[in-house]
Parts: sequence; structure tokens; C-alpha cells
Amino acid sequence: MIAMFDSGLGGLSIWRAVQTALPAWPITYLADQAYCPYGGRSKAEIIERSLKIGHYLQQQGASLLVVACNTATTAAVAALRQQLPIPIVGVEPAIKPAAAASRTGRIAVLATAATLASERVQSLLDKHAGEVEVLRRPGLGWVEQVEAGELDSTLTRRRVAEVVRPLLQENIDHIALGCTHYPFLSPLIRELTGDGIALYDPAEAIARRVDSLLQLHGSDSVGDHCYRFITTADDPQAMAAMLPLLIGHGYAVESLNLE
Repeated sequence: MIAMFDSGLGGLSIWRAVQTALPAWPITYLADQAYCPYGGRSKAEIIERSLKIGHYLQQQGASLLVVACNTATTAAVAALRQQLPIPIVGVEPAIKPAAAASRTGRIAVLATAATLASERVQSLLDKHAGEVEVLRRPGLGWVEQVEAGELDSTLTRRRVAEVVRPLLQENIDHIALGCTHYPFLSPLIRELTGDGIALYDPAEAIARRVDSLLQLHGSDSVGDHCYRFITTADDPQAMAAMLPLLIGHGYAVESLNLE
């Protein structure tokens, strides 16, 4: 079984790509909505929570764990790899390919404030963007709009425009999406940028990495391709109502108390 978790529903953008690439595999997705968003929490708190979730999912039979959250990856992926005996796949902004492909020498990274301020992102910048100017911009309120299912509301459009429109004057030619919630707002971003600015969503690259690691470790899918969805929120029906909107199909959702 492939397991993945996020602070909320954003990681479903990764779920879609993994499910498409590996349709024979069962996938368990855990949305830690009781603690969403992670962006305002301390590194220590995110590590503690991620380890609790990781151990739970391993006990449920996970062969591989995807940390489908940029903030949790930056804070906790090292701790998860130390404590869990299964392969761990994290997500990070696609700074390397965006910087390598840039013609103007200027790109933007959109992510939560916590991710943008992380040592991991700074390391990516130092390693891969030495000759490229990188504009770091937080998508203020974007996570909350996706969690509410407001992918095309007036408020969501305004919040996206407040971040993206000023970038159109900055001579950038690539935007790396550094939060798994943000791909659900790609249509609104694309309306503003047109085709002149490339958008980088890491989901397909993550799916390829999952496939590679499963083959490397000799893991085979077991059972049928069942999909399990779990939320730490009290009301699982709220998440269940969002699944058709975000992944195009409805599923039952379980509620889990991890306190």
C-alpha cells in the first residue's frame, strides 16, 4: 500500500498523479485537517505530528510514504527517514528545472511563508539557482480557499491576482508551485499569466519517483486497487464532499483521532 499525508486536501494533487501512474496500487491518503494549516506551526510541532502520522500509516501496512506537503517535507522528512524503515518521498518546489529552463534569468516560487523561509528552500536556491534571480511569494489565503472548496470564487480570484498580477511586471518566465494546494488554483494563475510563463507542478515527478522506489525495493501491489481516505477532523463528510471536486470521484472518508 502507498500511503500519503498532508495537512489537508492539497496533497490530493499528488494523489491524482500517483493514482494515474500506478493504478494497480492501493493508496491511503490522510488529511490532518485538525492541524491544518501547518504553515503557522513550529518546526518541532510539525515534526512531532508528522512522526505520529508516519508511524500510524506504517502500522496500517504502508510500503512507501509520500509526505504530500511542502511544509511537512521541509520540517520533518529527515526525522521520518530516520525513524521509519520504509521509503519516504518528500515534495519540494521545482526550483531546479525552472531555473535551468529560464531564458530571462528570473523565476518565481509560490509557496507558504514557512516553506519559503525554510533551510531546505534556501539549499535548493544555493544549489540550483546561482545565476537566476528567484522571487519568493507566499500565496496568502490560498490554502484556506482550497480547503473550503472555493477554487473559482470572487475572493479566491482576488487573492490569486494579488500575488500573481505584480509578477507579470517582473520579467519572469517560470513559476514553481511550492505548495501541493496551489495546483488546484492553476487555472486561475494561467488566466493571468497566459502561455508566456511556464508553471511547474511537481506532482508527476513525485509519481515517477514513487514508481522508481517501489521497483527498487521490490515492492508489489497487494490486494485490489482500493483507495482509503482519512481525516483527523471531526466531520468526515466535509472532506467526502470535496473529493468529487478535487479528484473527480467520490469516496467514503474515515475520521481518526490521533491525539
